Amino acid sequence: MKLRAGRPNKRVPIHKENPAPGVPWIMLLRWRWLIGGAVALSFALGQLLESAWLPDYRSMPRLAFDVVAWGLLGGLAAWISLTWASRQEQRYQSEIEASLQRQQQLNRQLERANAHLALLGQVNRHIAEAGTLDEILDQALSFVTPLAPSMGAALVLLDDGRPIVMRTEGGGRDQLAQWRQTFNVPSRGPHARRLVQHMSELDPTGQAGACLLVPLHDNDQLLGWLELYLRRAHPLPEDERSLLETIGIEIGQAVLNARRRAADERALHQLEQAIADERARIARDIHDGLAQTLAFRRMRVDLWLDWVESDPQQLRQELRMLKDSLREQIAELRRAIFALRPVQFDQLGFVGGLYRYIHEFAEQQGWAVSVDLGDVPPHLALATEAIAFRVIQEALTNVAKHAHARAVSVVIEQVDDGMLIGVTDDGVGFDPGRLHEGGGHIGLRQMRERLTAARGQLTILSQPGAGTEVRAWLPLTWLPS
Repeated sequence: MKLRAGRPNKRVPIHKENPAPGVPWIMLLRWRWLIGGAVALSFALGQLLESAWLPDYRSMPRLAFDVVAWGLLGGLAAWISLTWASRQEQRYQSEIEASLQRQQQLNRQLERANAHLALLGQVNRHIAEAGTLDEILDQALSFVTPLAPSMGAALVLLDDGRPIVMRTEGGGRDQLAQWRQTFNVPSRGPHARRLVQHMSELDPTGQAGACLLVPLHDNDQLLGWLELYLRRAHPLPEDERSLLETIGIEIGQAVLNARRRAADERALHQLEQAIADERARIARDIHDGLAQTLAFRRMRVDLWLDWVESDPQQLRQELRMLKDSLREQIAELRRAIFALRPVQFDQLGFVGGLYRYIHEFAEQQGWAVSVDLGDVPPHLALATEAIAFRVIQEALTNVAKHAHARAVSVVIEQVDDGMLIGVTDDGVGFDPGRLHEGGGHIGLRQMRERLTAARGQLTILSQPGAGTEVRAWLPLTWLPS
């Protein structure tokens, strides 16, 4: 009994939260030694009173008093002890049951949290394994099905603020339009980045359904949303709402990352295509220039061998022509090598790198050059810088190959929300009409194609003997496709 009585004494703070039912027994437990002493003292006092009142211990009254009095006193002590022990056992069992219930509740919460973590891990794994945007969109609706089983669903993405239905489930677009009208779903989606629930009666019996709008965003902008149409409306627990919102964020970030990957792949493809085009141009220049000249000279060698003895004077003239031709071919080869050198835009910036390139090109050709880049717009897009550089590069290359110029001028200025590039030389000039007749000047046609793709314009001002001016206008607000 002492061992059992000692256990509740250590658990007294638990019952302070609800002291009303157990206060008498707590007090009894605390005063057990005092109560025991009081019982012992009562026995002693009883003996003294009995001796004083009933001196003859052999008499029947005294015997009756002993039986009744001490029997009642002993029974009362036994009843108090057993009742106290029983109450303590009940309280101990109730505490165990309450502890078990709390543990079961914690286990259910832990299982629920583990299930949510497993679902979130599955979503992340599917997103990581998806290689394209279409693969992500194909799986997006299945991510939320375990949390909100629905009779229909739709995935909507925003394109320049315009909602576009990308995927549907459980019904076509006509059914989706009917659901939207029934649930009064706004066409622009949720106004906030929190899950929104719309309810409406689906049948005459008053059965209410619900539409859940799960926003898809990347913490900066709303990319779209999921529409989940439930047959029965019921309040979602807070953890499920938070999980749905988290899945929406994961899908939104996956969509944004897929778009960035696609843009990077498209840019890489365009870069590879530009490199291939440049290689083709260099190969064409070498084939049309140096290769054909060398082939022609190889055929002339056989004739020169006959002239060694028969016509030395003609051979000397051919060799002088060969010397001049080799000088031109060496200059052409140097131009090709110079065109392959990287331009230091990263170290010098666009203006500084372009200024250095023009002066080095002019120095190589022996030109007097004038460069005015003071009106170049700041913060040019990389695509705009690339096109502007290629236009100037093609223009200078054409001057070196065809114009026989002594002076060149390069000017860039802002005109009509665009950038106007002017390259002028004092060379021999040509007839621009030949370009429309399929004549030469491949570089000029390539410039026109580049500018047309960028919604720009190319103007050629030239005439034989009067030099050439190339004017290229490039808009500053355009996006490469």
